[in-house]
Amino acid sequence: MKKIFILAFILAVFGCQEKLDINPRASLSPASVTGADAEKLLLGVYDGLQAGNTSFYYLSYLTEDLSADNLDYRATFFQHGEVNANSILVNNVLVARYYNGPYAAIRRANDLINTVEPLPADQFTPSERKNEILGSARYLRAYAYYRLVTLFGGVSITLSATTDNIPRNTESEVYDQIIEDLIFAKDNAPASTARSRVSSNAAKALLARVYLIRENWTEAAILAEEVISSGVYSLSSNYAGIWTSGNSPEVVFQINNTLNEGAAFHGFFLTAPSFATGGRFELPVDPDLVAAYEADDKRKDGSIAPAGGTFAGQFQAIKFPGGGNGNDPYYISRLSEMYLISAEAAAERDNNPASGLARLNEIRAIRGLTTTSLPPRATASMVEFRDFIQSERRVELAFEGVRWTDLKRTGRAISTLPNVTSTNQLLYPIPQPAIDINPLLTQNPGY
Repeated sequence: MKKIFILAFILAVFGCQEKLDINPRASLSPASVTGADAEKLLLGVYDGLQAGNTSFYYLSYLTEDLSADNLDYRATFFQHGEVNANSILVNNVLVARYYNGPYAAIRRANDLINTVEPLPADQFTPSERKNEILGSARYLRAYAYYRLVTLFGGVSITLSATTDNIPRNTESEVYDQIIEDLIFAKDNAPASTARSRVSSNAAKALLARVYLIRENWTEAAILAEEVISSGVYSLSSNYAGIWTSGNSPEVVFQINNTLNEGAAFHGFFLTAPSFATGGRFELPVDPDLVAAYEADDKRKDGSIAPAGGTFAGQFQAIKFPGGGNGNDPYYISRLSEMYLISAEAAAERDNNPASGLARLNEIRAIRGLTTTSLPPRATASMVEFRDFIQSERRVELAFEGVRWTDLKRTGRAISTLPNVTSTNQLLYPIPQPAIDINPLLTQNPGY
């Protein structure tokens, strides 16, 4: 009988508020799972997306910024150089981790969903908790598929345990599955205010982003506005403080990593050795991003800083101050992105920049910038507006894993990045070891 394994270190990862169970079960058969067990299984799904596993191991949270024009490659690990040059070999070990890692979370989510769905609601306290758990698991599965589809295009959709080889689904089919899961999550996930737990608003935020990518402007705008008007979150006038507070009112959802794990080293690869918590400065800030900030933009000093010392003239990214401690979170959704999604989607929906003007100006104002001297302005053309809002997204969301997808979805990658000359480069290669194991997988064009 298939076993569902509950890792012993889950309690260490998330903390424990109850007395120690002196008779723990090392594994469970699906038939013996209870409502209380489902809570532990959900922690296991969260764990599947943390740094100690392969989903975000090493670089993957930063790979969009490196493939795009926010980060540069300085030295040492040639796999970073391949990503930066958008010339990736099929045996790149980092890209293999980005491909295999999300499936670890997907497998755990599938096990939970398929085991919990048949359970009677009265096993849960309150009974609504059953669907809250399922909604949380389906959000986490959707996010894992989101990571896969934005990097690799169509991938194999697996919704249950199987040893069969499965061919790739189309990109549209993957997005359809993501949307289905997120709709369930927004309708069923808890109305939690904990930034590190899936909530209905977290599902709405990610779904708004997905609808933006799919150019469903109406739904993207509606969902973004629902998150904004929820009253749970607020824009912060202290942009730098977002990254040091640990519980910023701007954060809708983040995946936490603890000092005990000490494996979230994205900050370590960004900061210089002289940084307070250390760093190897593997990935300096791209000079083009440094030049993209306007004068008086609070986001500049809150995002980057001179590297100094032997790296004089270069800049380091400082949004992840844990550095060598390895405990920085992964920021998945913030309120400011909802303002930018609302602005872009409303303008595109109406084919009128004025429809997005108010939300865009709110962001600029709280970041210390004028709202009148540059586009957005009511008389801007849609071409001007599109250029400007992408510039705003770049500096607002730098190092938060959206820049590469933004360039691709708006058709700007080839015109913006000098080392991207073919549409074949817009997708990462399916790792060759995955194809060797599953001959039904096809390789992306150009590899």
